Amino acid sequence: MDLNEIYLTIVNAVSGAMGPAKEYPLSVLSVFLITIVMAVISSGVTRLVVDIDLLRRRTSEVRAWQKEYTQALRSKDEKAIARLKKKEQTIKSAQAEMSKEQFKPLIFTIIPFFIFYYIFYAVFGYNQLTVAVSPISLPFVGTNLNFWVWYLLSSFSVSSLIQRVFGLPSAAD
Repeated sequence: MDLNEIYLTIVNAVSGAMGPAKEYPLSVLSVFLITIVMAVISSGVTRLVVDIDLLRRRTSEVRAWQKEYTQALRSKDEKAIARLKKKEQTIKSAQAEMSKEQFKPLIFTIIPFFIFYYIFYAVFGYNQLTVAVSPISLPFVGTNLNFWVWYLLSSFSVSSLIQRVFGLPSAAD
């Protein structure tokens, strides 16, 4: 059995298990639930591998420096600008450390998420089927939403909420 046969066997098994839940209108809820499960997995992995306290500390340090630096530039306070420029390398190091921490979960989730997407992409008709219908026409998309678009919109709507549940910092923090 080659890789393609294994893939099609998995797709057919998942598709059969989902039954009518893969067709509109039940597909709206199915993809939304899939989105929630994926966000929970991602947040759980993040919680396990990222030093959240370090990330929060570094984020507050960087934001405080950026705020102070912006104020110094606006007020044209040369002394403050010079003092803050001396800390710039430290801030860049903190930003690099933050990026490294934020990258850690990707190492554990990227391959499983690609596999997940590839399977459900096929289950929901290779983006040829309408999975959800928007009450308003969305630019570049229209009103009939395929798997990818509905998953993306669902993800935007639930990911920050789930991150809060897991106690993870968000962009608003």
